[in-house]
Amino acid sequence: MKQKYFSKLENKYYYGISRTFWHFFTAIAVVCFVVGVVMIGWSYIPPSKETVTKATPPAKEIYPSQAEVNINDILDVLPKDKKKVKEQLEKAKEEIYIPTQMPNQKKERDTAGLKVFERQIAYMKNILPYREFTKLWNGEGYYTYPHGEAKYKVTKNEAYRKFVSTQRGLIEQIESRTDQFGFKSYKEKAKLVERYNNILKTIDLKNRNRIVMSLINFKNKDFEKTIHSLESLNDILPLFNQEDIIRAFNSYVKFIKNNPNDGVPLIVFEKEILPKFSKPERHLASNMIKSEYINYYNNSLNGLKENTLNFIPFLNKIDVNKQAVALSYYYKIYRSKNSERLVQIQNIEDEHNRKIASIDTEFAKAKMEAEANHLIKKEKKSFWRSKSIQGIGVALGTILIITVILLLLSMIRNVNKLAEAMLENNAQKNK
Repeated sequence: MKQKYFSKLENKYYYGISRTFWHFFTAIAVVCFVVGVVMIGWSYIPPSKETVTKATPPAKEIYPSQAEVNINDILDVLPKDKKKVKEQLEKAKEEIYIPTQMPNQKKERDTAGLKVFERQIAYMKNILPYREFTKLWNGEGYYTYPHGEAKYKVTKNEAYRKFVSTQRGLIEQIESRTDQFGFKSYKEKAKLVERYNNILKTIDLKNRNRIVMSLINFKNKDFEKTIHSLESLNDILPLFNQEDIIRAFNSYVKFIKNNPNDGVPLIVFEKEILPKFSKPERHLASNMIKSEYINYYNNSLNGLKENTLNFIPFLNKIDVNKQAVALSYYYKIYRSKNSERLVQIQNIEDEHNRKIASIDTEFAKAKMEAEANHLIKKEKKSFWRSKSIQGIGVALGTILIITVILLLLSMIRNVNKLAEAMLENNAQKNK
């Protein structure tokens, strides 16, 4: 009787409470599964990225007013003696610049554009006639006679002499030098030779061989800048007399190489103002302008432009043979009167550049922070995606285990009920 009572108590409370308990855990597992699925979906949504805007550069402070130089200031100091004028002019003259050649390097290259290159070379042979410049085209050298010169003279056999090259031919030098500059395609070479030809045409035939090597050895940073520089040289050289054009060319080449950023803009500026000078004075005036820029303007081309443009209106009141010297004196008087202003201008430029650099630095910093925050968000979503997958796995495993447990409990309960029913049925039969 007591066993039957405990069996009923077990079926009614123990198994009932156990099922409720395990159903509660199943509900928690289902909730975890749903949350995990939602989290996985959320993790695949791309995280937002902060938009970084660069601050607007501040307006440059206005330059202080300049002390004006008038025409009388210049005329009062201009030398009256022709010898003194000549001395001033001699100081501005520069020696011809002939760059050194680089050793040859044979490298494989793309042959696209070869026909265009060959056409430009053929055109160059018209500008530099082969008959007049044979050594330039063929190169130079000398013969050695390993078995004695007499043996060669008797036999005339080329095997008994050897040619030693001291200077390569022009075509080989063009190909070699452009290779060394990184301009290896024939399409690029053809464009360069075309610019060489345009410049050579502006020079007297007898002087063309004097600058062709300078052209071949000229480069300004990259291919596009080199082409632009050559075009600028071609535009300005016709402004000069033939006796000055070689020196002007070499002066500009040196200036561009030393000032790759402002070299071409200064040539463009000189092209605008040099026609205001008499033709014999233009080369010397150009030298004055470049010297002023290098020595006193610390790469501030705008300051030099402003100063020089103030001088141009005086030219029609100055002797045409003294214009370059007058420009030199103008610069000296201007510096004397505006020494304090030039310092202030430089300070303004430095402060403006500092602010721009600060804006660039802050912008770069903000971009890095935004990128870092974006990566953190991505890592966070990746972390929660991983955890959600693990949670879903645990939830599914829990549901499966609880299902098995509930199945076992149900089987045990049913077996107990069946046993209970059998006992009751036997008890009734015994009565």
